[in-house]
Amino acid sequence: MESSEAVKIFTALAQENRLQVYKILVEHSLSGICPCEIAEKLKIPRNTLSFHLSLLTQAGLVSKTKQGKMLIYRPNCAKIKEVMDFLHNDCVACHNK
Repeated sequence: MESSEAVKIFTALAQENRLQVYKILVEHSLSGICPCEIAEKLKIPRNTLSFHLSLLTQAGLVSKTKQGKMLIYRPNCAKIKEVMDFLHNDCVACHNK
């Protein structure tokens, strides 16, 4: 992972509402969740949520699929693992000697 990609991911998560959105997505990772349910859980306007979901999607943290007329969002758990591996391997000098 390039440093610029990691920064984009950290920037996307470095806001309380987006972090809460991501946590909800992880809780519903198997089934996915529609934006209206997320907005209801967080008590935020849908247009605000749309902005947050867009940033998370641009960072590669979220994917969306269309089911009928609804969009269903899921977390990209592989991307989180990738950024965690980046932190561990490239940024933290904690190798056992």
